[in-house]
Amino acid sequence: MSQLGLDMDTEERHRRRERHGRRATLVALLLVLALLAAIVVGGWTLWQRLTEGPEDFAGTGTDPVQVQVEPGDSASAIGRTLEEAGVVASLGAFRDAAEADPRSSGLQPGSYALRKGMSAAAALDLMLDPSARVQDEVTVPEGLRVGETLRVLSEGTGIPVADFRAALERPEALGLPAWAGGRAEGLLFPATYTVDAGATAAEVLAQMVRRFGQAAEETGIAGSGGAKARNLLTVASIVQAEAPPQYMRKVARVVYNRLAAGRPLQLDTTVDYANGKRGVTTTPQDRANPSPYNTYANAGLPPGPIASPGTEAMRAAVDPEPGPWLFFVAVDPDTGETRFAVTEQEHAANVELFRQWLARRGDG
Repeated sequence: MSQLGLDMDTEERHRRRERHGRRATLVALLLVLALLAAIVVGGWTLWQRLTEGPEDFAGTGTDPVQVQVEPGDSASAIGRTLEEAGVVASLGAFRDAAEADPRSSGLQPGSYALRKGMSAAAALDLMLDPSARVQDEVTVPEGLRVGETLRVLSEGTGIPVADFRAALERPEALGLPAWAGGRAEGLLFPATYTVDAGATAAEVLAQMVRRFGQAAEETGIAGSGGAKARNLLTVASIVQAEAPPQYMRKVARVVYNRLAAGRPLQLDTTVDYANGKRGVTTTPQDRANPSPYNTYANAGLPPGPIASPGTEAMRAAVDPEPGPWLFFVAVDPDTGETRFAVTEQEHAANVELFRQWLARRGDG
């Protein structure tokens, strides 16, 4: 090949390299421009977030939804729950609303009836309104036994009785005092309770035991401690079962007087407890039950409470009315009228009045 041909090939290769270099430079320039555009867009988005705040809905929402706030949840945890449920647009919006409102520190655990698509401020306002809490109200009367109490609780909350019975198998989780020996009888305090939707059987029972603890402190039973506290509660449960409030302190005195005299208590309410029944009289067969709760067959107090006493009965057990009475009988159970006696003869006359009441009812 001639020298001219060689020069032409070299020149062509040079031009090709130049064209390739220009294309590579153009591609690199385009990549740099794309990166700069991404940085600008990202910076603009970040600036918007920083200046406009987190995404938030407007208004008070639409479709109803129920949300559960757990004990110990922070504002961020609550915001995350609300965001997942579609109540608020973002966790950040709710957190900002909570930080701006000092009332947010009063948010309580429980279930709340809210709406989807609410502004964070509207959601917070509604959660601070007691009407938004989803709760059941259950009234437990005085004088119920554990089994009866569990049925009332189940009817009021929808929690199965079996769940309550299972919770009683773990008394340490309920906060029972050591002197209760793991038994809840007498310690499920009678009162009206508000129960959050979603509450467990153990939580409901623990709430009742805490309320009992308050009553025990108020009445002086708790300060006794140990066996004495259990005995006082047992007397209170008997008083609750035997008498209306106006006679409670006198009935407590009869119990203590008979114990001091070494006489058996001979109380039909304890016999009924031993036999798992209720009534105004007992039969010879009932009183033949060898249960330690049968105070006809056994001296002294029964081994524990026979029902849940209220505050008045607890006070009566701690502070009985002074007096010499050894006997009492409800001569008219319809009105609660109760007569007290010192002697057998006086008591027999009062018992005759009770028999007359039975006869009028057709039970004599």
